[in-house]
Amino acid sequence: MERIEQYLSEMKNAIDRVPMDRFDQIVDILHQARLNGQQVFIMGNGGSASTASHFVCDLAKNTRNYGWPNFRAIGLTDNVAILTAYANDEGYENALAGQLANLVRPNDVVVAISCSGNSPNVIKAVELANQSGATTIGLTGRKGGKLAAMSTINISAQADAIQQQEDIHLMLCHMITVALNEMPMVEVITRRPAYAEPNTLALIKSLFGKDVFEEPGEPAPHGTPVEMVQKISREMAQNLDLHEMLTYVLQMTLDSVGASSGSIMVLNDLGEVIDGLLAYAGKVNTGSLDRMEEIKKQGLAGWVVENRQAALVKSTRDDPRWLRREFEESTGESRSALSVPLITQDRVVGVVTLVHPKAGWFTMEDLALLTAITITISYSVSARNNGVPQ
Repeated sequence: MERIEQYLSEMKNAIDRVPMDRFDQIVDILHQARLNGQQVFIMGNGGSASTASHFVCDLAKNTRNYGWPNFRAIGLTDNVAILTAYANDEGYENALAGQLANLVRPNDVVVAISCSGNSPNVIKAVELANQSGATTIGLTGRKGGKLAAMSTINISAQADAIQQQEDIHLMLCHMITVALNEMPMVEVITRRPAYAEPNTLALIKSLFGKDVFEEPGEPAPHGTPVEMVQKISREMAQNLDLHEMLTYVLQMTLDSVGASSGSIMVLNDLGEVIDGLLAYAGKVNTGSLDRMEEIKKQGLAGWVVENRQAALVKSTRDDPRWLRREFEESTGESRSALSVPLITQDRVVGVVTLVHPKAGWFTMEDLALLTAITITISYSVSARNNGVPQ
């Protein structure tokens, strides 16, 4: 009994030393992976392999929530046939990296669990993940080993006994699962599965909650978020030409979030700008294709296209993704911006960007509204761009 009490006391001391700021960062990394349809690979050896399999199961099944995309969680130690094939033919140290090389993409997440932090097969896999542009998360023992140093973010279990380190790793996985399952629905869906067509009411309800149907207080210029997206849907159903439809959408969106300027650009299969609109001082005009192409290549819109995810810029002066103009450099002024991709059939078909003259103006609710609008119009933009009748 005394040994058990000592074990529990040591566990409590180790748990108290878990760096919660890093825990929160890991939750955020995984949440963004869920929103953006990125893959999450999890691996380990021995007891850590069991924890990895357990975590894959929890992410895949126990984080499902109405309105959220599901996790694309993949265990690298679960397929015995392929694991032993690589181990037999290329050596056990390559058994994880070999699998990962076939699947990993930039911005995916790779979770490596290793008490020593020095398992050769885990180290090789994380090296490959880093080279591929993935985000790497390490769960290690007290010393951390090589894994702690090479991971994007690492939590070391501050316990001497391997059994306690493994206990803490599993506890962390359960804590992460609970945190992900309890994410507030006001968070923005930055990407939806390519095969899912938008259900307007369900989408807005998931983004803003049921209260959007009966909003108290001062009415918005175009109604509630539901009413606004429904107006856009009705306009699209009237078979307006693409340019006219985009003009309507940009003007309505500017008015609704209080933006002073912005743009919409439409891209072809090669990623080239083929249509676009610019708004200044609240007025929408046709944009020069050369100018729009410059913005796409050098500015925030280009970052959004390349990374296939939305961006909320609190301060254009401080955010390197923003293309600063001469007048901004001379005056030192800072603005705020939103930018969201139009995605359909797993391809970026356009970008919507809004700007406000005050830094810190836009909120996550504004980004959620713009995302709902882009999801609503993405299919229509792609179809009209390709001559498909509506």
